[in-house]
Amino acid sequence: MKAIAKTRPAPGAELIDTPVPRPGEGELLVKVAACGICGSDLHIYEWELGAERAVGRLPSVLGHEPAGEVVEVGSRVSGFKVGDHVALDPFGQCGRCGPCTAGRFNYCDAPTRLSGAFAEFCIAPVTNSWLVPKSMDMESAAMLEPFATGVHAVEISGLHAGDSAVVEGPGPIGLSAALSARALGVTSIVITGLKVDAERLELARRMGFKTVCASDRDWLEEVRALMPPGGADVVFDASGALDSARHIVRKGGALIELGWPARDVAGTELRSLFFHGVSIIPSRVRTPETWRRAIATVASGAVDLKPMVTHRYDLDHGLEAFELLKARQGLKALIMPQA
Repeated sequence: MKAIAKTRPAPGAELIDTPVPRPGEGELLVKVAACGICGSDLHIYEWELGAERAVGRLPSVLGHEPAGEVVEVGSRVSGFKVGDHVALDPFGQCGRCGPCTAGRFNYCDAPTRLSGAFAEFCIAPVTNSWLVPKSMDMESAAMLEPFATGVHAVEISGLHAGDSAVVEGPGPIGLSAALSARALGVTSIVITGLKVDAERLELARRMGFKTVCASDRDWLEEVRALMPPGGADVVFDASGALDSARHIVRKGGALIELGWPARDVAGTELRSLFFHGVSIIPSRVRTPETWRRAIATVASGAVDLKPMVTHRYDLDHGLEAFELLKARQGLKALIMPQA
């Protein structure tokens, strides 16, 4: 089968031929219909920010945001059968460690992991697999993993219907948080981004959100003018910048950290958040309950994820997608192995 793989410890990737894998105990063989390119895939592609730890060994087939059809079931598998449609999570859970037994599955000490989905077929542990209705198109199903990340961030934020929120970073995760907040009934949502994000901010406006360009001199005043007096109830940092939330979150509000922090935080900033009583909450991936709610939300039609998909590539042209996203063009690119 064809697959996109990292073959050497240097920037780039290659299209290779590799045998179709066979599922082992507790595993599914999935015919991949669509797989999204994640920001971490770009880091691996560029061989930066600890990519060597994420890959482990070379060659390694990339891709971890897929959806597809079950074509073979390994031994000791229940709840799945050939023909089922599934969305896959790159992080499963062992169910036995301290965090898992406490219900904090997203902090599992020994998560089952999934990769290798930029290929015609991939192996999925059942603990990473989620049934989706056959009525859901596969592009939407492939977007469930980033959407569920946004759902989880909103779940832990304490937002209620009628509240206000600012989302910093107009990428797929930021927009997923905004979509989830709007579905909850949050009535005032502003998405911010830089000048280089102009295409993504325009897409956010087409999706019905207010936007502000954080490259503008008076952008903080623009954001505050769109928020209730006192500031936003919650700020979602999906950019990792961490430098503006203290200016736009209300006293007693919350800062939800979705992006990997891109810099050290100065003591003056932490003191400002401290004296304003702002809760700083890290939001890591998803939980099983989050997955169930994300699937139900999309299946019901309450949220449409398709507008976030701006580019689609078959495997033969998949490397072009990496270069496109590297140049910060488009929003979400899908690899469609069966195209």
